[in-house]
Amino acid sequence: MAKGTLPSSGGLSAKAPEERRERILRATVDVVRTRGFAGARVSDIAEAAGTSQGLVLYHFHSLDGALDAALTLLEDEFYDDLARDLQEQAGAVQRLRHMADLGAGLGPAVGDWRLWLELWVRALHDPGARETRESLDRRWRTSLREVISEGVAAGDFAPADAEAAVIRLASLMDGLAIQLALDDPDMTTQRLADLWWDAAILELRMPH
Repeated sequence: MAKGTLPSSGGLSAKAPEERRERILRATVDVVRTRGFAGARVSDIAEAAGTSQGLVLYHFHSLDGALDAALTLLEDEFYDDLARDLQEQAGAVQRLRHMADLGAGLGPAVGDWRLWLELWVRALHDPGARETRESLDRRWRTSLREVISEGVAAGDFAPADAEAAVIRLASLMDGLAIQLALDDPDMTTQRLADLWWDAAILELRMPH
């Protein structure tokens, strides 16, 4: 999630450990977003955070550990925003539509799909990245499942198989997001949200 920027205050030496840790994570996001994981170095993160390489490694042990923790931080913020925003929506249909917008990158909680691409590639070969990927995917599927269950109970949704609908809709979001992250000229955040929503209408047998 593309959330927040680094504070403009000076070095980290006098900062509390939790604040130092967060500054390093914000710097990790900025560096990986700019350079990609393959082009990022611990020294780049340390410089962006205004600290030493040793402190980065003290907190996260490796570049991999810093990226995994950074993604988790941004996802935590995304779900804090999502939980608050969904409470403001009236009913499951509006909640699901809002999830389409947020997942696509519209609204206050913005998904950074380029960072997800970095995680997906690493998850092919790295057990730690694979575990992070699985954990973060479970959160999104759980949120979808809760809204879909609410809609089924209210009579707004009538999927043939609610659990299969969760998997298909979550996977569709990922597939569309790859095109968005790659700057495909035929894909925009609004089109992603609209295409996903059209699929959700069919999948959940919603009235048009």
